[in-house]
Amino acid sequence: DEALVECTLTADANGEGGGKLGDFTLAPYGIYPSPGGRTRIGKMAPAHLNCFFDSLAKSSGLTINLRKIRGDNGHHVVESAFEAFSRALRNLLDGTTTTASNGEESMHEFEALWGVQSDSYKQGLELNRTASISRKTKETSIDVALQLDWMHNGVSVSTGLSTLDKKFTKLAQEAKISLSVKCAGDTWVDDHHTTEDVGIAIGQCLHKALGTKAGLNRMWCARASSSDAIVEVTMDLSNRPCLTHNLALASNAAGEEYVGGDVCDLSVEMLEHALDSLVMNGQMTVHIVQVKEGTKVLDTALATAAAFGQALKLCLAVDPRRAGKTASSKGTLSV
Repeated sequence: DEALVECTLTADANGEGGGKLGDFTLAPYGIYPSPGGRTRIGKMAPAHLNCFFDSLAKSSGLTINLRKIRGDNGHHVVESAFEAFSRALRNLLDGTTTTASNGEESMHEFEALWGVQSDSYKQGLELNRTASISRKTKETSIDVALQLDWMHNGVSVSTGLSTLDKKFTKLAQEAKISLSVKCAGDTWVDDHHTTEDVGIAIGQCLHKALGTKAGLNRMWCARASSSDAIVEVTMDLSNRPCLTHNLALASNAAGEEYVGGDVCDLSVEMLEHALDSLVMNGQMTVHIVQVKEGTKVLDTALATAAAFGQALKLCLAVDPRRAGKTASSKGTLSV
């Protein structure tokens, strides 16, 4: 949901069991009441989590760092902390990491798990996940088709707004999905209806193609850059749509009103709206963290699209170890 916690785990290379709790900054647990947050969540006092993770670190020989990036709901902060820890532990056991490779060994392990020779790749293709949508209003006429097939059928995006085309093309290429988008919209009015409706249509199409999401990896985090912009995206195919970000759009350094330099066909305010339309209709939780603002908004937009696509690629990947089961303590994402 709206909480985001980062977890990093380091194993003692010498095997001497020198575990410790490093950075631990989860408090306050929510903002209700302000400023201290919650002191009890159910029967648990969240203040005891420090003792729990400290004992876990020492007994496991791991150095554990847990850092809250955002979160206004105490329950969600705690839930996000345990999810972040479990995912970090899974990556540590796999010898991989979510946002970057740790040398040749890590890259080899990553490709073995998720690359084109992996069981994940083969099982993903066997699902034959495809969807198409035609959406027509008095403002726009849109046809979208996509296949979650490692881009075997290519990417073609034509919305009438070249900057929007670049954004969704980059996203699809990084996600390794085949995507066809054709839109005829009232761009003589402005960019609003086309941007919003294309985001809605792609999101709906993606949600349709993903089906129940059973057996999928479901969650991932990715970092990407474009020129001097660096953006990190954490994604969860949760069926509980939520978008949070700290992108410097309204306060962008150059004071740009339009994205794309001389083209001026996509307003800066519509970047957020495009993301919101995609996320809400794709039924996903997405956290966007601007690590470094780009000199130009276009660079920030493309870095966001790239990180979004890279995270999506791993979220929609089949995890054979789940044996078709849904990655949820509830057992389903449908209710």
